[in-house]
Amino acid sequence: MTAALRASRNRREDFSNLTAILRNHCDMTVECRPDKPHCTGSEITVAITDPSVALEEVGRFIDLIVRDKELHEAERGRDHRSHQKEDSGDNERDHINVEILRLQPLMEAIGREIDPDEDSDRFKNRVIMAGMWGWEKALEAAERLNGILQQQEKLDAILGPKGPVLAAGGLHKWVWHAAVNLWDSGHFKEAVRSAASAVEEQTRLKIDRSDLTGTSIFNEAFSLGAPEPGRPRLRFAHIEETAGSGERSQEWISAHEGAMAFGRGCFQGIRNLQAHGTADLPEQQALEYLAALSVLARWVDDARTEQSERS
Repeated sequence: MTAALRASRNRREDFSNLTAILRNHCDMTVECRPDKPHCTGSEITVAITDPSVALEEVGRFIDLIVRDKELHEAERGRDHRSHQKEDSGDNERDHINVEILRLQPLMEAIGREIDPDEDSDRFKNRVIMAGMWGWEKALEAAERLNGILQQQEKLDAILGPKGPVLAAGGLHKWVWHAAVNLWDSGHFKEAVRSAASAVEEQTRLKIDRSDLTGTSIFNEAFSLGAPEPGRPRLRFAHIEETAGSGERSQEWISAHEGAMAFGRGCFQGIRNLQAHGTADLPEQQALEYLAALSVLARWVDDARTEQSERS
């Protein structure tokens, strides 16, 4: 069985593991998009947070291709002299080609992030006739990535750290699932509006209050008052309600009053303002709004629903 065939059979498994490889081995922020109708499972968006690690992986890809070229040229030399091949060289080339093909998805992901205007098939083998070595274009593309990453390291050293990277795919699922399709089509204001509506609906469902809308949902959900029949509350289970004195702890009061105020702020300052006017939002501002809604969604999702003991 040829190296290419063996690698092809392993390709689906490689794609399914690529997210873990990128997260754990290459120190990248990864966002998978299986919700997209056109997504093949290999379409991955990455934000490179450590160029030095990406540079190491690109270097490994280059070394493999260079070694394959050396073996290819040695093989051609033997063919011309004796028309015989050495099994050891063939076995090494088989192994190298498997490793190259397994690294291809990673190279493609890095390439899409830092050099998106180049040919999307740049890392593929381009054999067009027997005896031809097909990795020339892939080697050129990898060398180009290598240069870009080296320059990025120098730029970071000159300008200093850029600060943290916020990955949209890491936002709370209520927010990102509601916003993703609109976001991808460039409708940032509508994406924020959709995310806010999703948080509103999920909060309403959690406290079973279909009669509430907007800020009143959070006034009721995080109210410091005890639950009443038909008026459940959301409570942070990880915070003790009573202090040693037997009175309510200030931490518990602050957490619930803060969540109530934050919920009102998100809906008055974000959702309500996006419901009017036609001007779209700048992308950065929209992302910050989604981040705020994600915090609110996480608090609601993590809180437990406390029902009245009275019927």
